[in-house]
Amino acid sequence: MLGLRFFVCLGCGTAYADVEQPVGCGRCDDASFAELGPGTQAATYFTGR
Repeated sequence: MLGLRFFVCLGCGTAYADVEQPVGCGRCDDASFAELGPGTQAATYFTGR
């Protein structure tokens, strides 16, 4: 089973949780993303740990 990865759109800051990087942002249509690593609070927010 693949684990979730966390990405943030560099255009508008929308966060995504998926197994692959999104092709484009559903909010602003930007295609620039930064992957959030385990050192951020995103993993806790999305997984409830």
